Amino acid sequence: MFTVEVQVGRLIEARIESLRGLDRAVAYADAFAAVLQRSPPGVPMILCADHRAVPVYSQVVTDKLAGLFGAMNTRLARIALLVSPTNATLSMQLGRIVREANNTDRRVFTVPMEAEAFLSDALTSAERMRLARFLRTDRGDVPPSSRSRI
Repeated sequence: MFTVEVQVGRLIEARIESLRGLDRAVAYADAFAAVLQRSPPGVPMILCADHRAVPVYSQVVTDKLAGLFGAMNTRLARIALLVSPTNATLSMQLGRIVREANNTDRRVFTVPMEAEAFLSDALTSAERMRLARFLRTDRGDVPPSSRSRI
């Protein structure tokens, strides 16, 4: 299960609970492609992806995510990936993907406020307000009818 959406401006919000298998990773990549197709041409987007609920990714999913990040490199100005501080394995997996992107504007965080600080100077005030809400909203706080689940 995951969500990928834009609520305000250029801020892409992704919340991932699981990507079990290549088919789910492909669906995740397709959801990103759809969001990017709807974004204004030539306008780089900002991504905050919350992976805190994910235990670990299989190698095939990790490889698909690495390919996705490579493909999105030119469309995204900045990326913050959020991982649970108790999940060293996932942190290492996502850290490898970020290193392979070879771009200092892609980072993995275990502290939401650090991710927020990293993204803030690239956002408008409305986007910063939305980011703060996204980072402080627990998945259980949002009624299922108000979020698009894929």
